[in-house]
Amino acid sequence: MKKILQLAVLCAGIGLFAVSSSSCSSQYDATPQVPGRDTIKNPLRGTFTAVVDGETFVANSKYVNDATVNGVRTLMVSGVMDSKAKDPKNNKAISMTITNYMGPGTYPIQMGTVGLYAVQSDGTYTNFLAKTGDETFVVTITKDQGDVEGTFNFVVAPGGMGTADNHTISSGTFSIPK
Repeated sequence: MKKILQLAVLCAGIGLFAVSSSSCSSQYDATPQVPGRDTIKNPLRGTFTAVVDGETFVANSKYVNDATVNGVRTLMVSGVMDSKAKDPKNNKAISMTITNYMGPGTYPIQMGTVGLYAVQSDGTYTNFLAKTGDETFVVTITKDQGDVEGTFNFVVAPGGMGTADNHTISSGTFSIPK
C-alpha cells in the first residue's frame, strides 16, 4: 500500500511539473520566422450582412481589396454566404466595386460603381447587376483606415436592366479589416 501511495504522489508531482513548465505568457506562434505573416488576410474576420428579397444574408467569408493601378484607385468589398449544407457548389455572394474611389463618401450605382449579386446553384452561377441611374441605390463608405466600413442598398437584375427576375438588396452593412 505504501508503494502505491508513493507512486501516486510521484505521478501527481510529474503531472504538476509538466503543466507548470508547459504554460507560457504568450500565444503559440507556429510561424515565427515567416516574413509577412502578419499581413495575411483572414476572410472569417469582420461582418457583412444584408437583406435580400426579405431574407437575411450573413456572409461567412468577407473580402476587401483597396488597390491603385495606373493612378486609378479601386475599392472592392464582397461577402460570400455558404449554403446551409456548406456545399461548395451552392452559395450566394454580394460584391461592390468602386472605380475612381476617392475615400469615404457616398457612391451612387452608375458607371464606375458596380453592385453584383451572384447565386451559385449546383456549380452554375447566375449573376445579377445593380440597376444604374437610380439615385436611391448607393454604396456609402464611412471608414477606410484599418477596417473598411459602410452601407449599401441596390436592386439587381440580369444584365442590370429590366423588371424581370429583379432582387432587392437592402440594409447592407459591412466592417472588414484591410
